[in-house]
Amino acid sequence: MKSNLFISFLFILILLPFSVSGQRQSGEVVIQGTVTAHGEGPVIGVNVAEIDANNRVVSGTITDFNGRYVLRIKNPANRLTFSYIGFLKQTKKIGTATRIDVVLVDDTQTIKDVVVTATRRHSEGGFSIPQREISTAIQTIKMEELEGLQVSSVDEALQGRIAGLDIVASSGDAGSGSSMRIRGASSITGNNQPLIVLNGVPYEMQVDQNFDYANSNQEQFANLLSINPDDIQEISVLKDASASAIWGSKGANGVIMITTKKGRTGPTRVEYSYRYTGTVQPQGRKLLNGDDYTLLMKQAFFNPRQNSNASNVVEYNYDKSFIYYEDYNNNTDWVDAVTQIGNISDHYLTLSGGGERATYRISGGFLNQNGTIIGQTNSRLSTRSYIDYRVSDRLKFMAELSYTYSNYNRSYSYNFGGSPNENMSILGIAYVKMPNSGIFKQDANGNDTDEYFMTPSTSGLNPDQRNLVNPVALALLAKNNVRNYRTLPTFRIQYDLLDPADQILRYNMYVSFDINNDRTSKFLPSELTNQRWSDSRYNRAESFDDEAVTIQTDNNLMWNTKFAEDHDITLYGSFQTTEGRSNRQAITSYGLISGSAGDASTQGYLTYQATGRSHWRNMAVMGRMHYAYKSRYVFDATLRRDGSTKFGNGRKWGNFPGVSVKWIVSDEPFMDFSNDWLSMLAFRPGWGLAGNQPGAEYLHFSRYRDDGSYAGESVQVPSSLQLKNLKWETTSSFNYGMDLGLLNDRIFLDANVYFKRTKDMLFGNVQIPNSSGFSSLSYQNAGTMDNSGWELNFYANKIINAGKFSADFRLNFANSVNTIVYLEDKILQTFNGQYNYGNGSYLTRIQEGNAYGSIYGFEYLGVYQYDKYVAGSQESAPVARDAENMVITDEKGEPLPMYFNFNERNGAASYRFRGGDAIYKDQNHDGNIDELDIVYLGNSNPRLVGGFGTTLRYGNLSCTLTFNYRVGNKIVNDARMWSENMYSTNNQSTVVNWRWRKEGDVTPIPRALYEYGYNWLGSNRFVEDGSFLRFKYLTLNYSVPKAMLKPFKVDKLNFYLSMNNIFVLTRYTGVDPEVGYGALGISKDTGRTPRSKDLTLGITVGL
Repeated sequence: MKSNLFISFLFILILLPFSVSGQRQSGEVVIQGTVTAHGEGPVIGVNVAEIDANNRVVSGTITDFNGRYVLRIKNPANRLTFSYIGFLKQTKKIGTATRIDVVLVDDTQTIKDVVVTATRRHSEGGFSIPQREISTAIQTIKMEELEGLQVSSVDEALQGRIAGLDIVASSGDAGSGSSMRIRGASSITGNNQPLIVLNGVPYEMQVDQNFDYANSNQEQFANLLSINPDDIQEISVLKDASASAIWGSKGANGVIMITTKKGRTGPTRVEYSYRYTGTVQPQGRKLLNGDDYTLLMKQAFFNPRQNSNASNVVEYNYDKSFIYYEDYNNNTDWVDAVTQIGNISDHYLTLSGGGERATYRISGGFLNQNGTIIGQTNSRLSTRSYIDYRVSDRLKFMAELSYTYSNYNRSYSYNFGGSPNENMSILGIAYVKMPNSGIFKQDANGNDTDEYFMTPSTSGLNPDQRNLVNPVALALLAKNNVRNYRTLPTFRIQYDLLDPADQILRYNMYVSFDINNDRTSKFLPSELTNQRWSDSRYNRAESFDDEAVTIQTDNNLMWNTKFAEDHDITLYGSFQTTEGRSNRQAITSYGLISGSAGDASTQGYLTYQATGRSHWRNMAVMGRMHYAYKSRYVFDATLRRDGSTKFGNGRKWGNFPGVSVKWIVSDEPFMDFSNDWLSMLAFRPGWGLAGNQPGAEYLHFSRYRDDGSYAGESVQVPSSLQLKNLKWETTSSFNYGMDLGLLNDRIFLDANVYFKRTKDMLFGNVQIPNSSGFSSLSYQNAGTMDNSGWELNFYANKIINAGKFSADFRLNFANSVNTIVYLEDKILQTFNGQYNYGNGSYLTRIQEGNAYGSIYGFEYLGVYQYDKYVAGSQESAPVARDAENMVITDEKGEPLPMYFNFNERNGAASYRFRGGDAIYKDQNHDGNIDELDIVYLGNSNPRLVGGFGTTLRYGNLSCTLTFNYRVGNKIVNDARMWSENMYSTNNQSTVVNWRWRKEGDVTPIPRALYEYGYNWLGSNRFVEDGSFLRFKYLTLNYSVPKAMLKPFKVDKLNFYLSMNNIFVLTRYTGVDPEVGYGALGISKDTGRTPRSKDLTLGITVGL
């Protein structure tokens, strides 16, 4: 009430002079009067408005301190309205009156026992239909279900909640993103991420045309969902093509529609929430300490040739006469040194309210995060404002503005070649750094100095360790700062051409701007190297600036009418345009002064510079129809025609139709017997066609590039072949769904079975014969891929309801099977190269009939116990065997030894297996392990994904438990491979303490061989089952009773306690089985930062 008086006082000060001046102008019609209320006398700040026949406001004022008003009217035929929050609105005719007094009536005096039945509706832009008439595969989640949960982005909130939506976090680093797939992967080299739609406007991220989706670590998508979760009201996921066809080529991978909160009529509401989260990393692999590590290294150097001189490495000898003795006399836990307890502080403030004509909502949030890896921080400032102003009963204006500023300090990643640190994370380096070296340089007495220790360049260590950076120094001295500024203003108009009381003919339009700026600054000081300070790889600064502006417009017309009582039809037409421009520049320089270089523009030696720009345009027209007979038989049809500048003449337009029907059986007369308990039984088949376009512009042009100079003149040469016949990639999808609701939908089940076929798949950089003058095609349509599966989503609302106690339960399953149906020979040749016969390598292969994400390698059978075969006593020896497992002998009766790459294919040397070496299955029994023994080892696509949970309530206390799971996916545990191979000087897992050491040892771990042998070939030894069940979070929410808050003028007070990632049940031996997709869709665990365990305390106060 106080806030209303304050606002009224401001309006009075502004409008009173105009009201007074109105009285002083002679010859004009002026109305005046007093507004009072029963028992309260004059009312200050009453809205007095003159409205015309179309209910448009043409003039207005408010009452002063004495409840008086003066208004110069436009037309005596108009009416005056008097409105004030808490009182009934009153309307008076003007006519010849010069004074109109009004007594307001408290609206609480008119409340009666009335039961109101409202029809829930589903809206997509300007298209709105009853929710029960949805005939496509759509699932919606209300964000109020997640109140009190600390999530930094939307993807975290959705994980395990939506059937068929597979979400995998890329890492636990601050500011990292996720990989999302709806119903499997539809592309091999393209984007498989779903389209994000924010309040009916595509929320797109412009990605550089050279971005490699197939090999990305998905951190590039971190900004994709930089929407404050507190601003979100609900999220709907469109799964099948009949639903996503309305988005045409943008919706081929499914659509996630986000609706943000808006203002509501009533007094100004102020709400503030604060959440504090502590985060800790789960324990990873146990590594060797300094003593065990040095013993291992000595054995690894000695074993290949039984040479003691080879193992005489001074850094492993603990020789006190060695000048660096103290620097290598340590037991450093590098993982512990680079990890810390992280924390997140999240503030969020909202103001909302409004009157009869206008509502508003303004929000602001600030999140500050310190990651679990030292040096990693993430801060985000977000604001969002929304105003909805009804000019008249037919005309409405809406405007929203959001601004997000993100500032990430990420771990520095080497990307310039020639270093063992290439593309390794801080945690990855900590896993392999030798533990007997120290963090800081040490004096003669073993005391730490203030200078970080770097292995001297004169060291006799292998380059893998000699040039491996100190991870603590890298985390604290190097710079990798990413800043993002994103502004999204959107303006909308809604106008009803006909009286909505009779029938709806509504025009909607919006224009939306997306202004996105990214700036990345990196710096690597010379203190992190043992090389000369002038080395171009150090004292090196890199700056990248990206700017993009996208303008989207939509003009649509919707007509809805009912006829003959039982027929309801909605027709919708839309015309959409998108235009965008982007600019990019990059600078790299070196020779800068350590510690003082801001960015690459600082004076130094310029070693690289590049600029680029892009311009794109899309256009679409769409028609849509929804027809319902008796709200029982439903028919939906969509036709969208997309146009793109990425295709040549005759190919620029793509047609994307969708059709679906729904039969609500439970509404049939013959089902009347079930009315008391069956609220919904419906079947809904549907079909749709969605599309995709290449990620680059100008493909249908002959493009040229600079190629030096000739005779003093610059030279341009062709850089790519002209692609005039490139076609749209299309995905055809059939969906068969069923909805079952019991007890007024308190218990609800929806089930879907689907089949998707993607044709004319787009592949980038396809190899072609050099005789063409080019090495590759930019893009080519060259394949077909299928995805099929089923989904079940179950929800029970208050399945237990006893007094103050109630319980909800939810459960979802989703199965998806991917199959590569056809690929052209050129594609197979591009991806299916020759096996390289190297340790740690899996065969790169795409095969028709198998899934995208399939893994191919050798079968690992264990370790040879003995070096020499003796029948009956030393059977486990490296000798060739036939299909019956009988030893193969030569003409002299001697057993034939087992070899690797006996024929020295691909330039690799042959190797004879010895005792203590790994056993690989000889598939063709030829005594030689080679590429002919490589087999299919599984694929990284889960057979089953989903989640389940419950919400328990007792009075004002609620408890929510959520679990998510994946079943049947395979992971290449690359981190384990490198920590158990005993092939390099990297630190190893404590598992290698059980390695083979002498004849007869029974162990699954081979002997240690430094840069020798083939004990860690790509095999099923390192391919593990990634199935898991995660207790994702537990949230306690207590709402203080309003009766206790009323004396303090507080409307709401909630307390939260939330625990995230409580435990994981899995057989996977890595730190966390939640591993994203990498090259060719294969999940490879490279030792990235795992998902942290979180504890959150929060409070929300509403006034």
